[in-house]
Amino acid sequence: MEILITKRLTLRSPLEVDADDLALFLNNHKVSKMLAQVPFPYDRKDALEFIEARRNQPATDPSRTYMIFRERLIGCVGLRQMEEKTMFGYWLAEPFWGQGLMSEAAHCVLDRHFADPDAAELEAHVFVDNPASQRVLAKLGFEVVGSGETFSPARDRKAADLITRLSRERYLDLHPLQPQKNAA
Repeated sequence: MEILITKRLTLRSPLEVDADDLALFLNNHKVSKMLAQVPFPYDRKDALEFIEARRNQPATDPSRTYMIFRERLIGCVGLRQMEEKTMFGYWLAEPFWGQGLMSEAAHCVLDRHFADPDAAELEAHVFVDNPASQRVLAKLGFEVVGSGETFSPARDRKAADLITRLSRERYLDLHPLQPQKNAA
């Protein structure tokens, strides 16, 4: 199992022991309504299905999911291959908002991704009513390239979103790579 370490965080693959914290923090409508694939309410069964789906990914799948830990699980960040695109996404539990933790975790994952000279350009969608996430993406270097609507299971409707993209060249211009700390 790959483990990434930042100044304040540890990131690793999802495990069954994460199910209770996943259910606790994603069963918050303030969090789940900002995500395109998370229902509300969200329970332990949903968490176990999420973990199992990540565990059963083929070894050739470039998708990566990292659970974010401080003293406990506090969020998730990852890359997901969807058709011809590599999507970037994340969430952070509400008690940990506004501390720069998501930017720190995201930088770590993006450093790992863009260390590969052949790394794919990333795309991220963000709901227009989520200015905090828009700021995180802007800090990382994502640029708005369009807009649309995405279905939100937690809202049970489509909501307006912005489409953003980040190339390896832009990321490295803004954030020169730092040596990775791998614990495994």
